[in-house]
Amino acid sequence: MAAAPPAHARPLTWALILSAVLPINDTRAQDTIALDEIEVQGSRPTAPVPTTTAAGTIGLIGPTPGFRGDRAVSSTKTDTPQRDVPQVVTVAPREVITDIAATRVDRAFNYLPGVTQQNNFGGLSIFSYAIRGVTTSEIYQNGFPLNRGTPPPPDAQNIERIEVLKGPGAGLFGRSDPGGLINIITKQPTAQRFVEFGNQVDSYGLARGTIDAGGPLTEDGTVLYRFNFAAQGAGSFRDFVDSDRLLVAPVVSWQVTPDTRITVEADIQRNRIIFDRGVIAINKQLGFLPISRFLGEPGQSTYQSSDTLQVRIDHRFNADWQMRLATHFSTGTLEGESAEIRAIAADNRTVSRDRNVRDYRWDVAIGQAEVVGRFDTAGLGHTLLLGFERESTDSRTLYLRSNFRTNPYAIDIYDPRYGQALPPLTIPRNNLERVTNTALYAQDQIVLSPEWKALVGVRFDFFEDSFRERIPRSQADQTRAAASPRAGLVYQPLPELALYTNVGTSFRPNIGPDAAAVSPGKPVEPETGLGYEIGAKLDLFGGALGLTAAAFRVERQNVLTPDPNNSGFSIAAGGVRSQGFEFTAAGQLSPELKILAGYVFADAMVTKDNVLPVGAPLVNVPRHSGSLLAVYEAQGGEWKGFGIGGGVRAVGARAGDAAGTGFTLPAYIAVDALAYYRWENIRFSLNIENVFDTTYYESSLNVFRVYPGSPRRFTGAVSVRF
Repeated sequence: MAAAPPAHARPLTWALILSAVLPINDTRAQDTIALDEIEVQGSRPTAPVPTTTAAGTIGLIGPTPGFRGDRAVSSTKTDTPQRDVPQVVTVAPREVITDIAATRVDRAFNYLPGVTQQNNFGGLSIFSYAIRGVTTSEIYQNGFPLNRGTPPPPDAQNIERIEVLKGPGAGLFGRSDPGGLINIITKQPTAQRFVEFGNQVDSYGLARGTIDAGGPLTEDGTVLYRFNFAAQGAGSFRDFVDSDRLLVAPVVSWQVTPDTRITVEADIQRNRIIFDRGVIAINKQLGFLPISRFLGEPGQSTYQSSDTLQVRIDHRFNADWQMRLATHFSTGTLEGESAEIRAIAADNRTVSRDRNVRDYRWDVAIGQAEVVGRFDTAGLGHTLLLGFERESTDSRTLYLRSNFRTNPYAIDIYDPRYGQALPPLTIPRNNLERVTNTALYAQDQIVLSPEWKALVGVRFDFFEDSFRERIPRSQADQTRAAASPRAGLVYQPLPELALYTNVGTSFRPNIGPDAAAVSPGKPVEPETGLGYEIGAKLDLFGGALGLTAAAFRVERQNVLTPDPNNSGFSIAAGGVRSQGFEFTAAGQLSPELKILAGYVFADAMVTKDNVLPVGAPLVNVPRHSGSLLAVYEAQGGEWKGFGIGGGVRAVGARAGDAAGTGFTLPAYIAVDALAYYRWENIRFSLNIENVFDTTYYESSLNVFRVYPGSPRRFTGAVSVRF
């Protein structure tokens, strides 16, 4: 176990981890625009109350109790029951996040079937992950992209739920990957006045405090607010690795008229962390080093800032037509220094490192305008969505490195001696990039008959990229236009059963320093993808439990992957393919027992390339993976309010690099346990992550960058609601 960082490096914080989901809007008038609402007692949601939200409404969907999200906006951008959509969306509602004591969004990925960890950029971000064997960095917040620049991983405190769209999403979201994407829905204002405090600690030095508050700001309830706050200092099982984080997230909504609502939402984050590339493999074998061994330089911190503002205007023209205008502004920085391994000597113990100094900055402005309407033609029911989007992103990358060949900055991995003289920075990268994108999209959900439903849509993107490398001087400009169609069909022989199929394409321009490094001064052709699937959805126990099954195939061309001969850069891999099947279950088996489970088989491999061997498995993608999270809570008697449960995460062996060298990460099974007790307005909880202290490795980039999973960790939390 790593020694705890000094107290002055981890200032003590206060308050709690939120355990409740809350109502989202004002129900004072039946003709008011409203999102779905649920009633809250103590810190657990009960059954939904009536709402004026009609199927097809644009905008966010409110919280849902339990482990099942039977509706999601990510597949259609409208409020449509999932059984009517020819695509799968796996949802981690607020209760999942609370029960597993997640503080960052990527912690919940462990229990989202089909989602696997990839490069975490030294712990600084969700740099990439994989859905159905397809690596992507696409992550959204309320429908706006968060992956512009390098912001810190989203904090879990202000997350209402996490939606994982499986399959192509370019028809609505634009440049993306055909395996899927993640869309985070944040907590929204509530008409119920409340405030909740608490505290969370763990066995590796975490001290975390949170506040969640909401209610009306005016007597007539036309102005509502929500305020979330989180502050923490944390240690780690990794030697010398600690961090601090701050989140401030206020939201205010104003019901201007019964038909018009304005929502203003801010998300301010500050993050400090020791950049950590993990452990290394010796002769492609792991286990020679303890998973706590840190091979960077202690005290070299990286600082991140991220400031986001979203403004939404929802207006209802009449019972069938509604408009949504929304904007997203964000700015951020990343500054810090790190020492990273680049090579190992013949003695298999002396490694060469380079010194890395980063100064990244970015500014993003995105506007969206959408209209949704319902009408009938020739006996067919339509829900039509028309949209316009405009994005402008400016980024600056200053990345300075030392030359490890002339200044090896060496260290003995078995007996590290830190604090050497810093080598000179002789390899500069200094570039500017401006991206603009204009898009038009249309989607029609068609009710052909009570049993048959169809979805057709297309998005047109007009993309421009200007990349300037200052040292050495080069320039690469590109202008692209792409159409991303999608189509799907649903057949419902029974109200509880839906059979579906879908097909869609994707479009992603290859941009940024890695793309420019492939061929300086010449833009790389954009990546394209095609995905299709067939599947079934089944609702049991009156809709309390949802089951899905799907067989899928995804093909991608002109994919950038890590260059096996030039660490830190990428190459165009040519073609890759992922195919397989998945099963998921989410919801209530009984009033007392809730589950979220899934299994995925993904056969992902290189299909065409001039460098990588054809047939090479894709990095970090297991052929077999699955998870089960189950929680039992007594609903009456002396044990009412007591819950106990656990989870199992199973991941098969997978390639540890993109070069097809035979380096693999071993399969693992990790078991988690949890218990909580709610007494009146207080909730106590205890979580044990990795109960049996299994040694495992979550992901890797190559033999020099392998990220171990956490050993046994105890987390305790208490929350109080007033």
